Amino acid sequence: MKKKIASLLLSATTAAMVLSGCGSAATETGEQAQSQEKTESADETEATSEGSDAVESDKAAQAIADRKAEAEKSGNYQKVVISFFDWTGRPAGLDRVNEALCAYTEETLGLDVELQIIDSAAYGDDMKLMLSSGEQVDIFSTCILGYSSSINNGYTLDLEENGMFDDYCGGIKEKVRQDYLDACRVGGVLYGTPPIKDYAIETCAVCVGQEYLDGIGYDVSKLPLSDLGYPKATWDDINEIYSQLHAKYPDKYVMAIQDNELTQGSSVDNIGGDYFGTLLDPQNSLKIEDVYASDIFKEWAQRAYDWNQAGYLSQDALTDTTGASAKVKSGSYMAMMACCKPGYKTQISGECGRDMVVFDVGESFMSSSSISSFPWCVNQNTEDPVATLQVLNALYTDSTIETLMCWGQEGKDFQVNSDGTITYADGVDANNSEYYPNVLWLMPNPYVTYVWQGDPLDLGQQISDFNDNCACKSKALGFTWDNSDYASEYTALKNAYDEFGPSVVYGFVEPEKGIADLENALKAAGLDDYMAAKQEALDAWAKENGIN
Repeated sequence: MKKKIASLLLSATTAAMVLSGCGSAATETGEQAQSQEKTESADETEATSEGSDAVESDKAAQAIADRKAEAEKSGNYQKVVISFFDWTGRPAGLDRVNEALCAYTEETLGLDVELQIIDSAAYGDDMKLMLSSGEQVDIFSTCILGYSSSINNGYTLDLEENGMFDDYCGGIKEKVRQDYLDACRVGGVLYGTPPIKDYAIETCAVCVGQEYLDGIGYDVSKLPLSDLGYPKATWDDINEIYSQLHAKYPDKYVMAIQDNELTQGSSVDNIGGDYFGTLLDPQNSLKIEDVYASDIFKEWAQRAYDWNQAGYLSQDALTDTTGASAKVKSGSYMAMMACCKPGYKTQISGECGRDMVVFDVGESFMSSSSISSFPWCVNQNTEDPVATLQVLNALYTDSTIETLMCWGQEGKDFQVNSDGTITYADGVDANNSEYYPNVLWLMPNPYVTYVWQGDPLDLGQQISDFNDNCACKSKALGFTWDNSDYASEYTALKNAYDEFGPSVVYGFVEPEKGIADLENALKAAGLDDYMAAKQEALDAWAKENGIN
């Protein structure tokens, strides 16, 4: 039987949204208690049927009936395309999964629904091309593509236009708190809905293949455990591990490095969704500062430079855009960096195709844009907004659709264990699986479907608690910035960073010189003016919300 966790992440608190001090604990309100009660009830109740648990409005039901009647006449079902990415490209079993998905959605929505899965390395460019050229994309994830960029480029539909969200997305409104939806508003307009996920993160995890640690005889048990139950390491510990790995396996690269040191290696708050003006002390200050001139960035640049000089990194790092987990899965790399959370060991082991040890080197943190980092959006040019919004709604409420999207088909891609968790189907593993996207954190609502073997059935509740109890929350939590008036400045800054930043981040240039060149380019591109505009918008928001 499937354990349904219908509203597990609704219990994150409104009060927590404005708590700024490390170690602060949110006080549960009556609304929170009610939400928690719903969570516990949902967690304790076994699913008695497949499909959506949201009540459809009369308009929604009529729209479905009309589409089914039209399909019966024409013999063809209208199609809605959902685009997102994974780390290894289009799954071999995608056509099979789409066939099963369409068979189901023809009955439930009067539509053919097609998943379009693109390799992460190509997703941003491919989506821009498809969205600007008119190729059919109806619902898409803004991860990699960028939420603000998608809005500024005119890709996104106003979800509340003509009252459509109220009429056709009642399920989303039940599953996602109103303040979380409001956090996705830009200029007062709701352009996207957030995935139900870990909005808090443990800022830095270094993940190393267990087989390689065994090879160097490293005893993980000598390290203390973090609050999440992972080995708690320092950078000195990691450097010692890397040194031993390099000596033992000189034919492999030690680390699959990516340009994510600020996102996955620090508690810097990327105000407005970019790092051109940040909060360096986000739990205590609303002062916008230049992170690239900070000691935080200098420390990272030096660390990467030392790793590169030691031979730990691939000399193709600047041009090889393959995802880090895919590189580790290939067997040519032994370690990578990421953010972690409850249940992350299972996730990253699946992505890397091998048992991974997760070393916790960071702290828990919730940034201003943690909720609105990469909402799901509807294409402005979708042919039938009503049909598309009904599909978006189903992604949050329908367990059958979400199971196919997250895990594929039972008996072919996965099987259900006696305890209600799932694992690979007989004869299937990480290397030959035909459908295993393993981007649950990207999915609209993975908590209406199964959890993977090794994770607790109450994983959704643990994620909710992690969000609620996050030690450090940004004072700007919930702030969004419409940078459309500064789109050209942003483009100039992005071009300047792309020219000089990666070589610093990947350790290919001596830090002092590399940072100086980057700073000069950013200043010439208008960094100071861009930061001043951010500060003005943030100050106005803080005043409006009574935040000092």
